[in-house]
Amino acid sequence: MKIKQEKYIKRDGFTIVEIMVIVMIIGVLTSIAVVSITKVRQNARLRLATADLEMLVAAVRHLAWDTGRWPTGVPRTNDKGLETQDLTTSDAGLIGNDGTYGDNWKGPYLEKIPNDPWGSKYFFDADYQVDGVDRIVIGSYGPNKTGFNRYNEDNLYVVIE
Repeated sequence: MKIKQEKYIKRDGFTIVEIMVIVMIIGVLTSIAVVSITKVRQNARLRLATADLEMLVAAVRHLAWDTGRWPTGVPRTNDKGLETQDLTTSDAGLIGNDGTYGDNWKGPYLEKIPNDPWGSKYFFDADYQVDGVDRIVIGSYGPNKTGFNRYNEDNLYVVIE
C-alpha cells in the first residue's frame, strides 16, 4: 500500500497585507519621531535664547553702571520711549563706542552679539509692557519674529529694572 504524499509549495517572501502592515507601522513610528525631534529643537532654541538674554542683560547692566547710560546713549534716568532694535551697532554701546558714552566706557562689554535662534536681532526696550507696567527689558521677538511694539505671547524677554 502506497501512501500518497502531497507536495506543499513553499513560498518565500511576504504577502501584500504583511507589507502594508509593516509600511503603516514604519509611518506611525516616523511621525512620532518627527514630532519628538521638533519639540526638542524648539526647547533647545528657547534655552539658547534665554542664555543669550541673560548674557545681554549682564552686558547692558555693566554699560549702565560704567557710563550711566542705556544702549543708544540715553541717560539711565530717562527711561521712557527708549528702544533699539539692533544691539550690534556701536551707538548701542555694547561692542563699540561711537563717542556717546564718554570716558567711563570700559567696553566692549561683549565681543559679539548673536542673533536670536530664529535669526532676528535682540532688542532693548525701556517701556516694554509687562502686566500693564512699563519695564526695561532685553528681548527676542520669538519664533514668529513679530515685534517692534507688537507684544505677543511668543516674545521672550528679561526685565533689567
